[in-house]
Amino acid sequence: MPLPSFALSVLICSLQAFPVSAQNYTWPWQTYKSSSAEPPSLNITKSGPTSPGYLFFDQNGQYAHNYSLFIMSDDNELIWQSGYGDYGAFRTQKFEGKPVLTFFNGVSLSEPYGWGYGIIQILDDSYKSIYNVSLTVDEGNFLTLPELDASQIESYLDMHESQITAQDTILVTLYNVTKYDLSSVGGPQDGWVADSLFYELDIKTNEILFKWSVLDHVDQIPISDVQQFYPIADFGKNQSVPYGYFHINSVDKFDDGSYLISSRYYCSIFKISKNGTVEWTLQGQTGGDFELDGQLSFCYQHDARVRRELGSTVKISLFNNANSEIMSGVNQTKGVFLTLDTETMKATLDHAYTDPQDAVYAFSQGNTQLLDDGHVIMGYGSTPKIREFSADGTTLMTAQFGPGDGLIFSYRAYRQPWVGRPKEPPSVVACRDEASNSTRVYMSWLGATEHKYWDIFAGDSDNSFTLASQVGRTGFETVATIQGQVPMIRVEARGIGITGGVSNVISSQSHC
Repeated sequence: MPLPSFALSVLICSLQAFPVSAQNYTWPWQTYKSSSAEPPSLNITKSGPTSPGYLFFDQNGQYAHNYSLFIMSDDNELIWQSGYGDYGAFRTQKFEGKPVLTFFNGVSLSEPYGWGYGIIQILDDSYKSIYNVSLTVDEGNFLTLPELDASQIESYLDMHESQITAQDTILVTLYNVTKYDLSSVGGPQDGWVADSLFYELDIKTNEILFKWSVLDHVDQIPISDVQQFYPIADFGKNQSVPYGYFHINSVDKFDDGSYLISSRYYCSIFKISKNGTVEWTLQGQTGGDFELDGQLSFCYQHDARVRRELGSTVKISLFNNANSEIMSGVNQTKGVFLTLDTETMKATLDHAYTDPQDAVYAFSQGNTQLLDDGHVIMGYGSTPKIREFSADGTTLMTAQFGPGDGLIFSYRAYRQPWVGRPKEPPSVVACRDEASNSTRVYMSWLGATEHKYWDIFAGDSDNSFTLASQVGRTGFETVATIQGQVPMIRVEARGIGITGGVSNVISSQSHC
């Protein structure tokens, strides 16, 4: 199955926002004259000052208008949009000391499977693809669902993880549909499971530096320990319906080189040592190897992250869905920060982030991000909202980009700083108005963040241009009117350090 292409086309559209339809669940989106971009119109509410940075998210789901990646501002202004594709886990990271954009690009499978096959794509600050992290495997030992043509799968990487480490390696997840004896849990002896794996890879060469499989450690993680998964009677009978009991959904790394992984259906996070053994288990309802403090509880969680290590204590954050396709609408989804003491083996809740005025019950996906100023961002996964909290838990902002749970979603969402320096020139459209003897100019520069104003040049030929106007940048698309019916137009984006901000010369249109 070929991977989706990564490209942008240019169309001339009118600026508008389309209303929500109760019949087809369409969410409002924005269009422009100078760009083909069509970002969602964010429904943003604020009750306090938010942190600097842009919002990073993908828009996906059955009723999504645009299956794309988005960088947007708190003012509902577009910064950058990708082309059409099945994407996920979009954010900025650092590689070799430089900021990059990373995301999954491939094919994702809906529940009850809930994994994907593709690459992790890495772009530089000009939005040029610089690395495609991929992994091919021996098809005799690594299987997909039979409905997929394995010969056309270019890479087996899953969308759940794409974490660049301090060592400039990358942590990724994979799923292997394979045979396994399920008789111990009431399934068939010749059963099938979806094995959860994670790898650490060299970004430049795709060399495997570490590999781990949950099926290799059933002595420490018994299949019978799964919590409230789909009934075994419905799964595991054949390759088309494997028993996906573990469902790995995040990987992080400790200072000592060991790993922190999260299992959705075990309601557990695990520390995996460098030799692959399970060093400890924190189970969100029973405690596992730890004693819970009475306040800490989680299940079906995502995005478990190591926040700080100090001696025998480690601080961890996670996105506690507390809901799933099996059990939904019961417990409110929270952003959880906790402390583990590996000497006393006690687990303590530090803070749980929720909005008492707007309870969310996200049954899948999601993440919790800790910002440098102590604010917390939550991307609510299957619920199309991004929320920012102050350190004390006060809700500061909610940005909604779709209706209803599961109709439109984003696997993860972040607030992050970003400086975009696109190599492509700005776009411009000009429209002559005979009645007012004027020309209206529409200007945008997809992905650029540093320009502050525009110079508009008018001319009769390609070689005869004069500065007709200088206007401040107003959002993604700036609109200005100059006197006279100008035949030719070009614009220049201006600001400190701006290079390459000169548009092509275009002929103005009689009407737009």
